[in-house]
Formats: sequence, C-alpha cells, structure tokens
Amino acid sequence: MNFEQLMEQAWHEHGDNPQAVAEQLRLAQTMLNEPQQVGALARIVLHVFGEHLGDWAGARAELALLQEHPLCQSDLAAASAVRVGLAALALAQGEVPQGARLSEEERVHALSSASAVCLGREELENATALLELSLKLAQQLPISETGWERPLAVAANNLACALGELDERSVEQDQQMIRAAQAARQYWALAGSWLEVERADYVLAKSCLRAGQVQQAAEHAAACLSLCREHSAPALELFFAHEMAALAVQALGHDAAFDAARQAALAAFDLMDAEEQAMCQEERDALCA
Repeated sequence: MNFEQLMEQAWHEHGDNPQAVAEQLRLAQTMLNEPQQVGALARIVLHVFGEHLGDWAGARAELALLQEHPLCQSDLAAASAVRVGLAALALAQGEVPQGARLSEEERVHALSSASAVCLGREELENATALLELSLKLAQQLPISETGWERPLAVAANNLACALGELDERSVEQDQQMIRAAQAARQYWALAGSWLEVERADYVLAKSCLRAGQVQQAAEHAAACLSLCREHSAPALELFFAHEMAALAVQALGHDAAFDAARQAALAAFDLMDAEEQAMCQEERDALCA
C-alpha cells in the first residue's frame, strides 16, 4: 500500500472505525515522499485524532513528529501545513497556540480548521466563535495562493448547515447562520468550482428561508438554478436547485411558480439513479405533500 492508497482508505473508513484508522496513520510518515503529502497527512491526523477521538495528546504527538520529517524541514508549504495543524489543535481546545509565529493567512486557516473540529465534536458555540474570528481576520487579507480560502469556505458552509438544522434558533443564531452561509458563498467563489459555488447558493437560499428572509431566499435559489443551467448540471443538482426555488416562491405565495418549480424538480428526480433518489426522497415527499 502506498501513501495515496492509505489516505483513500483512511478517509473512507475513519467514520466507522476511527481508532483503527488512527493506528494506521501512525505508520503513514514512513510512506511520505512528496512535500504536498505532508499537508494531507496533517489534515487527517487533526480530523481523526482530534475531531473524532478527542485524543489531543495523540494528535499533538503525531504532528510534532511530522514537523521533524525531512520533507517538512525542507519545504515551506509542508512546514506551514503542520504549523497550522498544531495551532488548530490548540485553538480547538481553547488554548493559545504555542511555537512558531503564524502568518495572518495561517491564522485564518488554523481558526477555520479549529472551528470545523469543534463543530464535528458538537461544540456549536465554540465553532461559531472561532469562525467569527476567522472571518474578521480574513476581511483584512488579500487573495493569495496560500489556500486559506478553501478551509474557511468549508468551515462556514458546515456551520451554516449545522445552525440550520437546530430545532430552535435564537435571533442571534439566525444571524450567525446567514453570515456563515454568505461567507461560504464568498470564499467558494474564490477557492471552488462552479459546483461548490452552486451548492453554496443552495445553502444560502435555505438559510435565508429558515431565517424568514424570503425574498433573499428566492434570489439565491434563482442564482443556484442559473449556475446549474449554465453548466448543464446533472439531475441531482437540478433537483435540489428546483426544490429550493419551489420552496422560496411558495413562501412568497406564488402558487403557479411553485407548481412549475415542483414539476421541474420531480422531472429531475425521475432522471436520477436509485441511490441518488434515496438521497432526495425526503425532499421529494415534502414537495408532494
């Protein structure tokens, strides 16, 4: 098994058996032969040891060992990835990061990663606070090639979804949900493909609808659908785009538009395979209720 195969297997299996995957990851450093692999290993170590297992000492030990690896010593990007991982680990525990001084870009990356770890551990308040700090700092940064935009987009998207799934939200949480969804859309536009931007439009539309911002929901749903049409999106994406458009115009009281969007969503559903249909069955049933 080579490094790429180990990473693929680890990401596939870590949700069901994180402890066994953690033991496999302890062997991964012997397989490293390219600098970019260092960052990939640092990310999954943080995710499995920290987020899934809460094994902070184990995560710190693995990252400290990785920091001493020759590839990390000789490559600036690899060294940065490990610094970010160690800082995110500390932030997720409510500690001040120690060691080498981080650049502003690295701080944004570390805060975003720590937010994602806390969210995965169902520490919603901590995840929200860390993301807010990340967003404030990101506003002051120019666009760069260091890659901090992508982890920020991921963390913002995940937080918006988590807040949206709460049975009850305060007014403040509604505002936090909207801010997170807006940030996800903003930073996916910088770091992602059209597909990620389209899905961010969907999450933003859904967040606005949940917060009672119906007109804004309709506008973002229309943007989501427009991207799907522009890029000849597959049926799965079209279903969700039409579904969100239907819900938004229904909330606006536009019955004819709702029926047209619903029929379009159902037509897209019929084009999907059985596995995709199973993913969308709840939404389809709600449209037909």
